[in-house]
Amino acid sequence: MNRIFTFELPFDYAFYLTPKELFFWGALLLVVIVLIVKSFFIKVQGGREGLANQKVVVLSDFSMKNEKYEGQVLCMGEIWNGRSDFPLKKGDRSVVSYSKGLMLFLSAAKTDEEE
Repeated sequence: MNRIFTFELPFDYAFYLTPKELFFWGALLLVVIVLIVKSFFIKVQGGREGLANQKVVVLSDFSMKNEKYEGQVLCMGEIWNGRSDFPLKKGDRSVVSYSKGLMLFLSAAKTDEEE
């Protein structure tokens, strides 16, 4: 067989690759590099950054506490504590503006759209 690529390794050991082997390893390396580069452009889906702009459903009427309204909301299948500057009733829909700890802060823009 014709060997077109040779690695000289220590201890008098040579590693030879045929054209087919060289193509296979080159293609595999190219696929791995493409997947790594593609992963840099995937939108964040979890954590603090992933909660921003998520739709929530109010589970309990918001009550006044420390000049803010607080209650429980359902966001991405989980129950969270929510805080807003405006009153919300059970069943209302809103949008998360940001989160701090286990508290979701809701924006003033209510959404009445169905999911």
